[in-house]
Amino acid sequence: MRTILIIALLVTAAACGRDDGDIDELIGARCAVDGDCDDRCFTDVDDYPGGFCSIQCNSDSDCTPDSYCIDRDGGICLFQCPEFDCDRLGAGWECKDRDRVGGGSISVCFGR
Repeated sequence: MRTILIIALLVTAAACGRDDGDIDELIGARCAVDGDCDDRCFTDVDDYPGGFCSIQCNSDSDCTPDSYCIDRDGGICLFQCPEFDCDRLGAGWECKDRDRVGGGSISVCFGR
C-alpha cells in the first residue's frame, strides 16, 4: 500500500511541474499534426494561427490553471487574457471573448 501511495505522489508532483503561462506541447506550442503535441494539434489557420497544441476538454477542470475550456472544436483549453500575453503565441493572435463549455464567456487568446 505504501508503494502505491509513493507512486501516486510522484505522478502528482510531475503533473504539477508546469508553470502558469508555459508554452509547451501540452498547451500553446505551434504544431502541424497531433504527434507534435501531448494531446491534440488544432490547425484551423484563422482560429489557431501556426497551429496550436491543446487539450480536449469537457469542463475547466480538464484544463491547466491558466486556461479555460472553450466551446470550440468539441472543447479546447485556451489561455485566458489579458493575463496571458497573446503576442507570445506569434502573429495573428489576439484577446477575444469566447463561449465557455457549460455557459458564460471569457476572454482568451484566439486567431484574428
